[in-house]
Amino acid sequence: MSEERESLKERFAELQKHGTKFDRAVDAALAGAVKEARFLPSGRTVVTVVGRLGDELLDPAKPYCSCSNFFFRVAGGREETCYHLLGYKLASLAGKVDVVEFSDEEYGAYLSATVRDVFEVLRRSSG
Repeated sequence: MSEERESLKERFAELQKHGTKFDRAVDAALAGAVKEARFLPSGRTVVTVVGRLGDELLDPAKPYCSCSNFFFRVAGGREETCYHLLGYKLASLAGKVDVVEFSDEEYGAYLSATVRDVFEVLRRSSG
C-alpha cells in the first residue's frame, strides 16, 4: 500500500467506521476522481466523482449524490453516506479535489453533458 494512501487513512481514521466505503473513498481521492468544475466569474460549481460506471453528480451541501446507493440506501435511511460523498469529503479536507475552471458561458453545455453522463450511468446500473 502506498505511503500516501496509508497517510490519508491514518489522518482520517475516524471515517473508517464506513468500512469498505472508506477504502473506496480514499482510492477516489487519491486517483483524482473528485472533480469540481468552477465557472467564472459567477463562482458557480458542479461537483462530480468518477465512479466505476461513470460520473456521479454531487451536492455536498445538501448532501446529495446521483448514485443508486444514495437513492436506495442513504435517502432510505439505511446508510449514512455513499462512497462518492465520503470521497469528496476526504479529497476536500486533504486538498485533493481536481478543480477545473470554465467561463460562465460554458455552464449550460457542461451541465447538460454531465446530466447526460449521469443518466447513462443510471441506465447501465439498472439494466
